[in-house]
Amino acid sequence: MASKAQKKKAAADLAMYFAEKGYIVSGRDYNNDPLRPRHLKLSIIRKLFRNWSGMVAAAKSYEPELMEGLTDTKPKAVDPLVELQAKTAEKAEDEGDDGEDI
Repeated sequence: MASKAQKKKAAADLAMYFAEKGYIVSGRDYNNDPLRPRHLKLSIIRKLFRNWSGMVAAAKSYEPELMEGLTDTKPKAVDPLVELQAKTAEKAEDEGDDGEDI
C-alpha cells in the first residue's frame, strides 16, 4: 500500500512532466519516452495509483496549477517558416498579379 506522501510526490513529478510536454501523454507514450522521470516506471505508477486514469486524477487533485489547461491531445507542431511563407504569399496577392497596383 502506498502512503499519501508517496502518491503526492509521484503526482507532483508527473504533473511537472506533463506541463513540460504540454499535454497529458498516454501510458504507452510515457513508457517509451526517454525523457520521462527515471524513478517512475509504469509498473510503479500502477502500484501507487492502480491505473493511469487514477494517476491523472491524482495529479489534477494535488497539482491543479500545473495540470490546468492540459488536454489529452498532442499539440500540433507548427513550423514558423511555413506560417511566414503563407503570410507573405497572401500579401503578394493583394498587391496585384501584374505589379501595377504596387
